[in-house]
Amino acid sequence: MRRFEFFLVYGEVFAVAWPALFGVRTRRGIVAGLLAGLFVLHWQIEGLRWQMIPFYVAALGFAIGDIIIVERNLDWTRRVARGLFGTAALGIAVILPLALPVPQLPVPTGSVEIGTVTIEIVAINREEIYGEFPGGPRRLNVQIWYPAASTEDADPAAWSEDLEVVAPALATNMGFPGWFFNHTRYVESHSFGSVPVASGSFPVIIYSHGWTGFRAIAVNQIENLVSNGYIVIAPDHTYGAIATVFEDGEVVEYDPAALPDEEEIGEAAYAEASEQLVDVFAADIVSILDALDRGERGPLEVVAGAADLTQIGIYGHSTGGGAAVKVCLEDERCDAVLGLDAWVEPLPDSVLATTASRPALFMRSDMWRGDENDAILRGISDRSAEVTYWVGVEGASHNDFVITPLLSPVAHRLGIRGPIPAGRIVPIVDRYLLGFFDVFLIGTGSAAIDTPSFSEVSLEIIRPG
Repeated sequence: MRRFEFFLVYGEVFAVAWPALFGVRTRRGIVAGLLAGLFVLHWQIEGLRWQMIPFYVAALGFAIGDIIIVERNLDWTRRVARGLFGTAALGIAVILPLALPVPQLPVPTGSVEIGTVTIEIVAINREEIYGEFPGGPRRLNVQIWYPAASTEDADPAAWSEDLEVVAPALATNMGFPGWFFNHTRYVESHSFGSVPVASGSFPVIIYSHGWTGFRAIAVNQIENLVSNGYIVIAPDHTYGAIATVFEDGEVVEYDPAALPDEEEIGEAAYAEASEQLVDVFAADIVSILDALDRGERGPLEVVAGAADLTQIGIYGHSTGGGAAVKVCLEDERCDAVLGLDAWVEPLPDSVLATTASRPALFMRSDMWRGDENDAILRGISDRSAEVTYWVGVEGASHNDFVITPLLSPVAHRLGIRGPIPAGRIVPIVDRYLLGFFDVFLIGTGSAAIDTPSFSEVSLEIIRPG
């Protein structure tokens, strides 16, 4: 809970406890003024959220009662009832804001300040195949996080720029009411919008989200990488992202027809749709690589000018992980690839037959180990001409590889993440993500990834030959 939320709760505890303990209400107006003041401060400084509604109602009730009740004394039966039932009611009410707090992003481990900007890329050589009216060039929203020269006088950016659209769409897709994640609009990132780029040249990492994800769905991972000296670029995969908001105001939601239910369309049609989806995601990554090649004269402008194109890593989650693997099997510009539950099953045999020539790390959750997708991924690793890190994380679910563990301490009870605590899965992913790219992009020591440091992690290093 946030500071003034705690103060409001303490004020209501005072309103309950004082008459119960001393048998007399405070002078009229004191409780009403206290609660009204705390409510206004909370509202103006922190913002209201639906999880606190029971406390807003209680504050109003205590304030009204404080004003209209003439008799200030309480006999012992009313004192006991007030103490027991009042404390129990507040105890029950506090469960909701504690279970669904305003999430806090972990402080990045590096010392580099972080800037961010969102740019639209129009791929004029690619025709849009999704949506109600396909056709025309494919449009991509691309967000870039980069080392900043200075963040002085700048305000932290929201963790997701399009949250007013993304949050309801995400909640509905997960089976919750549309307003369920509205409180996440108060989450502040450690990034600052449109601040100057630091001088120098920086290695580049491209992040590709999964089906119905969005570009900032792993913002905590991205910020940690940038704070350690990387440029990170993440697209919304249009019609594959849960929702995309373009600068001109157009809102594009995900197209269910891009990945229909296999039971409804049959195995063959589903295989064709999934192969096409991964191919589109991969082509989006290639469009970003092409934009980088154009330097400052291209759509990525000054940030592209600070990019070291000899050090490019690509990583992704689920569908985005499969796309990352595809690009790094086919495009020489990729120097290292990392997949978080990478979905490679849709890749065609012609791609899977390609001998991998880039170092790789594949991290897999419980449900993504030992299945057919895992076997295909293992085949890629075993045939690789470069080293592959084969990592399993016990207790992790598919959603633990994005921001989900930070949303709620009881997220596993809601069925949206695995039983592994956020305090474990977040540093595990950060350790291997940063360590892997540090080794294979900038050539630092491999101690961070060569030796398992977490009891939940199983590690195998697959070396060629």
